[in-house]
Amino acid sequence: MKRIFNDHGVTLLELLIAISIVAILAVTAVPSFITYLQQNRLVGATQRLYHTLQYARTEAVKRNANVYVSFVTGSNWCYGANPGATCACNTSGSCTIGSVSAPSAGQISLSATGLNSGAIYFEPNHGASSSSSTITFTTSQGDTMGVKIGLLGSLTICSSSIAGYPACS
Repeated sequence: MKRIFNDHGVTLLELLIAISIVAILAVTAVPSFITYLQQNRLVGATQRLYHTLQYARTEAVKRNANVYVSFVTGSNWCYGANPGATCACNTSGSCTIGSVSAPSAGQISLSATGLNSGAIYFEPNHGASSSSSTITFTTSQGDTMGVKIGLLGSLTICSSSIAGYPACS
């Protein structure tokens, strides 16, 4: 009489091999995934700043008044837009057009060059800016991305470390 065996399971050796393969894949994939997430947060923060500045510029023309964008730099950063005068972006309701604050994780810091007293404004006639400035976000891993503001109010997203954007100079 012929005996037929039906195995319905895995051996301990097969299970250990499968767990080892999954562990190796996880160890190699996690750092790349963290870098991917950091870069996406950086791009998101920069694009949000770009759109806020663009909105402030159009509001200046629409309202026929200077619109100020005030900045607090560092890891606990914020920025806010207000017509007629600067505002305290870290004070609720101070910036009537709107404000944005750093996420509580604090993995991205903000720096700025070319600002006057921590702010820039767009004038109502043509949307020109008060100064030529660069607002830069930096991740804890050293990736940077920024928005360059020209004297005529032109806005350009730039990055020296994220592909697809012109280099910041």
